[in-house]
This record gives sequence, C-alpha cells and structure tokens, in this order.
Amino acid sequence: MDAEKAAIYHFTDGSEARPIVVRKEINRIMDFACKAGFHETDVFLDTSLRKCRQVKRQEFEEKISSYKALFLKDFYHLRKNTDICMSELVRLSREGIKVFTLEDGAFKFIDAPFSENLNAAAYYCGLGITEHSSQLQFDIMDSFTKRKTGWRLTGWYADLKGNKTDGNQKELERLVREIGRHDIVLVQSFGHIHWRTSRFCKIRHLQKKGIYSMHEEIFLPYEEGGKQDE
Repeated sequence: MDAEKAAIYHFTDGSEARPIVVRKEINRIMDFACKAGFHETDVFLDTSLRKCRQVKRQEFEEKISSYKALFLKDFYHLRKNTDICMSELVRLSREGIKVFTLEDGAFKFIDAPFSENLNAAAYYCGLGITEHSSQLQFDIMDSFTKRKTGWRLTGWYADLKGNKTDGNQKELERLVREIGRHDIVLVQSFGHIHWRTSRFCKIRHLQKKGIYSMHEEIFLPYEEGGKQDE
C-alpha cells in the first residue's frame, strides 16, 4: 500500500535578506508532518504575499487529489480573512484533506452539542450598529438558542465599532476575562471574533471554549494542546 502523501504550503514576502529563516520554517513544518505520520511531502513555496502571484498555491490546487493532508505554519497561510479561511477548511475537508498547522493546531469541526445543557455567551460585533439594532441581534441569537438548543444565554457581549482595528473590541476583552462563566461561545459568524485569521486564532486560544457560528452552521470545539510545542 502506497504511503499517504502530504503537501506543505508556505509563502514569504520575496525578500532574500534572510533565506535561512524560511528554510528553518520549512524544516520545522516537515518535522511536524513526520511526527503526524506523513513522511512523504511535497513543498509548495511562494515568494509573494499577493494571492494573484502565488503560483505555487495554484499548483497545489491542481494536484490536490494527490494529497491526504496539508501542513502550514499557521492558518494565516491558508487565508488572511477568518470567514474565507473557514470556508476553505470546509472545502478541503470535503476533498478529503486534513489541515494541520504548526502554531495554531488543527480545526476539527464536529456536530454541535445542541442537546447539552450549556451556558452560552453570545458575542456580536458590528461596524456602525446602534444599541437598538444590537438588541435585535441579541433577540435573534436568543431565539436560536431557545428553538434549536438546550443552551442558556448567560452573557451578552456586543462591540458596536466593528473589529477592523485592533483594540476596539472592549466587550470581547470582557468576554475573555469572564469566559469561566460560560461553556460555549455563540456568534453569528466566526469573523465577528475577528476578521483576521491570525487574530481569531489568538483569541480562540485565550477563550479555550468551543465556538458555534450560526451563519456557517459550524461548531468549532476547543481542545487543550492544540498548538505544537516549540
């Protein structure tokens, strides 16, 4: 039986100033893949941050049927935007490809625990949303939990200035501080946590709780030890 192959994808800014840094990162990812049981890997390395110039990413897509897994440094190297990254992960899963990252662990989507009696924190982030319209969003989320789940909303957190700029999600910061009061986090979209994938992953590791997105209809559990040890 042929060994299962994996792909390694990485990109840089094209700078030749410190090529040894890129090589070390690739070697770390290769070691990570070997530890996960994938000893045969193909490396796809782009030298541009612009998606339209990432020809190696396109080459991987053309050869996607050859692989059972994709290894990355972090989820940012899959997509910068959180919602697009999630869509990509769902697509790759349907292609039969598991995605592993060195720094962010692996996202494993499972059936949401709708039947369990859980305390849920509802978080909403909307650019330019008023207090009145935020109450409407709360009503929508409250109705969802009552109709579809056995959860109880035990906290409501709403940032009304959006999340395009770091530091203006004060309610999200409060949610992180009070996360011990809740069992699960309910959002309308994963991008509400943060639109940037890298920031989303950092916040997720701070919360250490499962997140359910109503828009994507996806539950993302949290498992300790998701990040690879240095």
